[in-house]
Amino acid sequence: AGNFMETPGAEVLKSQVQREFAARADAYVKSVGHASGDDLARLVELAQVTAHTVALDVATGGGHTALALAGQARLVVASDLALPMLQSAAAFIQGRGNVCFSVADAEALPFADGSFDLVTCRIAPHHFPDVGQAVREWARVLRPGGRVTLEDSVVPDDAELDSFMNTLERIRDYTHGRSYTEREWRAFFHGAGLEVLHTETWSKDHPFQDWMERGAMLDSRQDWQHVEEMLRAASPEAQAAFGIKLDESGTPLVFADQKLILIARKAE
Repeated sequence: AGNFMETPGAEVLKSQVQREFAARADAYVKSVGHASGDDLARLVELAQVTAHTVALDVATGGGHTALALAGQARLVVASDLALPMLQSAAAFIQGRGNVCFSVADAEALPFADGSFDLVTCRIAPHHFPDVGQAVREWARVLRPGGRVTLEDSVVPDDAELDSFMNTLERIRDYTHGRSYTEREWRAFFHGAGLEVLHTETWSKDHPFQDWMERGAMLDSRQDWQHVEEMLRAASPEAQAAFGIKLDESGTPLVFADQKLILIARKAE
């Protein structure tokens, strides 16, 4: 892939992501959390799409962001590593906007330098093996003055809370790479020569049962129990940071994670 060497670890993670998301493609198209929400409207608003915008949506998943952009942009290219995911997205979007589809590795995009006015990536980079490389690729395919709008899960800037949430996520979904802190995200953009214009974070509640059912556990019974135990045994700090609520019997009902929207620009 591309002109850079990759560790076997990265290749393994990518093949896992391809396999898992191929299997879950239809579930993602139907997922309310991915399909809708104020955050999607907010992302599109901050992207400042015009009738002239040519946009690339990286790791499009069910295609929800691509479709939201397509209402306003001249053209949207929806890309994903998993072909079945793209096929589901294409079936979902079907004629509802000017969208074309491309199988593409976010860390080695098959597009020329300066091809796009806008690059978007929503709720996906925590699956990428090398986020720094992905951000450099976004910068490369942007025209001067173009923007990136990113949304992903973030973790608090506290080692214990960071470890708690990333461990929880990895047990629930073995394709989870890492959720970063906002500070780390800013460093990725800075390292790619992109200027961060704006960030905002908010808390998103997840009904526990639904969240677990959408996961990809290696041993569903054991892993499910492990996650429940972690939430039950969470420190007061973790309970507060992640809005953990249990019923009388100690079964998790809901918890929350943090989402970040980040807008950056490539210098003119």
